[in-house]
Amino acid sequence: MKLIRTYIFRMVVVAVMLLMAQSSYAGGDVTFKASSKSMVEVGERFQIYYSVNASGSDFRMPDLGNLSVLSGPNRSSSSSIQYINGRMSQSTELTYTLLVMASQEGIINIPPATIKVNGKTYKSNPLTIKVVKGNAPAQTRQQGSQTAGKTGAASNGTVKSDDLYIKALISNSSPYLGEQVIVTYRIYTKIPVSDLSVKKLSSFPGFWTKDLQDNKSKLKQSTKVINGEEYVLADIRKLALFPQKSGKLTIEPLELECMTQVRTQVKRRRSNDPFEDFFNDPFFNRNVRNVKVTIKSNALTLNVKPLPQENKPVSFKGAVGEFTFASKIDRTNLTANDALTETITISGKGNLELIEPPVINFPVDFETYDPKETSRIRTNGAGVNGYKKFEYLAIPRNPGDFVIPSVTFSFFNPKDGKYYTFSSEEYKIHVDKGSGNSNGITYSGSAQEDIHYIGKDIHHIKTEKVEFREIGKYFFASNLFYGLAMLPILLLLIAYVLKKQREKRMGNVDLIKNKKATKIARSRLHKAEKLRKEGNDKIFFEEIAQALWGYIADKFNVSQAELSMETVKQKLTDRGVSDEVSNTFINVLNDIEFARFAPGDAAGKMKNIYNEAMDAILQAEKALKK
Repeated sequence: MKLIRTYIFRMVVVAVMLLMAQSSYAGGDVTFKASSKSMVEVGERFQIYYSVNASGSDFRMPDLGNLSVLSGPNRSSSSSIQYINGRMSQSTELTYTLLVMASQEGIINIPPATIKVNGKTYKSNPLTIKVVKGNAPAQTRQQGSQTAGKTGAASNGTVKSDDLYIKALISNSSPYLGEQVIVTYRIYTKIPVSDLSVKKLSSFPGFWTKDLQDNKSKLKQSTKVINGEEYVLADIRKLALFPQKSGKLTIEPLELECMTQVRTQVKRRRSNDPFEDFFNDPFFNRNVRNVKVTIKSNALTLNVKPLPQENKPVSFKGAVGEFTFASKIDRTNLTANDALTETITISGKGNLELIEPPVINFPVDFETYDPKETSRIRTNGAGVNGYKKFEYLAIPRNPGDFVIPSVTFSFFNPKDGKYYTFSSEEYKIHVDKGSGNSNGITYSGSAQEDIHYIGKDIHHIKTEKVEFREIGKYFFASNLFYGLAMLPILLLLIAYVLKKQREKRMGNVDLIKNKKATKIARSRLHKAEKLRKEGNDKIFFEEIAQALWGYIADKFNVSQAELSMETVKQKLTDRGVSDEVSNTFINVLNDIEFARFAPGDAAGKMKNIYNEAMDAILQAEKALKK
């Protein structure tokens, strides 16, 4: 028996030491490193990594010079725990990744980035990147489509001014101060485009802004015939602006980069063959080249009118728009130290988020708190709308009859240029005397859920039956004591076994994903075939793209967010896939992107894309199995 107790005691000591070691781990020295390629070509996309071996926050990017940021910074983290010779070691790595592109030749010196770890700021190493001229650099147009039109871009292989352009549209160029206006940036194209990315955002000095589009949502496309030619239209950005000062305000242009596909050779029509134009379509004609173009929208000028001073109510606090006003109270008869709530709701459209809570003048015998504010703001193509609700909690401390005066709310309606004022009802409150001292209630906070009964202050002597225990019977050294002492060890063993099983399952998941990559891709292609027969071209191209991107992601156990045209080609090349097969795969991905914006025969393009995608996956699968 003594030997068993000694063994259990030692096991408990070991378990406690392990727990203390894990909780007291403080990590080693913090290192913050930056890394990237040292030499790139003009037009090449590459990644910059910032890694820190600790859990950090407040990451600050440096000035990247002439590099254009296409994505990021994207945050990822990993951690691991090891036990070596009875010692525990833990490692954590946090990585920020930037996808950038070089646009000009020269030397780019990137200063250090900064990050905070446990309140201390750390700097990374600086980076020096040399940008050289490539063998086939992407063509960048500094003056956008306007330059192309002035230089006579009607020749083959170039982009004309009316082929691709972007417009900044505004709902009202002469708004009142605080009035909501909608700014839309719309792209017009009659040639295939892809890889849309914002190079320079418009600045909005003097405005409060609200984005009306979800960045994750896909662009909604439509077609329109302009001057006898069909264009594809898409709203790439839409914002609600609220001018905060009167006078002349200017919005700078938005600059956009995109990849276009233009023909380098046009065959003359020598016969009346109706299929000749079909096969001269740039989508099917392989005599095309990709041209990177920078387009710039027009600048916008607004003349903001001040709000009229005539008939301006005293209660006006800056609300501009179309609003409704409602007020209610939960009860008018109560006892002293009970609580009541008056609720005011303002709803409509306009500068709703800038509206402040109205002031209620409660009687001096009422204890009051700051109002609880809740709101539901919706954004859509029409602008900002919704409601704001203010809940005022008040507690009468003395009995009697009281009056809560009406509340006024005023707003300016820019449609008719008039002020409007709403007034709530005047509430008469009757308060009865409460029983006892403060009625056994305590109050804290500003919401009704923070009111609690404290109960009675005297506890009576226990009168129930008392259980007696035999003298000499103790919890220490009992069976329950030893069982509880063994419990931490048992829990550690269970946790270790579960951890190993989870690691094994995670490893098998990657293997299963790799094996099922072709099956999943075929399933998506089968679904795309149904969409093609139904004539649903928009969803068809999305499904066919997901089949190809998903196939590569599953085959190489990477997330789709990490994939690009360059990384796909690199992955296939690293596995020994020939350039012919990998180029076929990349060409299909490019064709899908271009087909979304390419006007013309959608049915024929869908059939061609489907056959190319099926052939690309079969070739890639055959090459990867070698």
